[in-house]
Amino acid sequence: MAVQVEKKHLQTDKYDYVWSRDDGDSSFKGHSDRIKVDKDEGYEVVYFITKFMNKHSLTTVGDVHKIENALHEDDLSSVVYRDDLIAAIEKKLGY
Repeated sequence: MAVQVEKKHLQTDKYDYVWSRDDGDSSFKGHSDRIKVDKDEGYEVVYFITKFMNKHSLTTVGDVHKIENALHEDDLSSVVYRDDLIAAIEKKLGY
């Protein structure tokens, strides 16, 4: 069963997100959006966490928070490519 993470599941008291495209983003979803994750855009974080959770059959809000915390850790601050983030978070969380 696929899970769907929503805005209400994120730790918005801990992390600041924008809920629209950044000024630097183009007006359309393109190649860059498919391969990179903008960690301050809430909708991209929700999408990333949803895909990660479904890949690993995770289901709880606690899982959402573990992934979200890992995504924002200092050692991953310069990692923006989706595949690299997935690999790094899998390693960090033991998946």
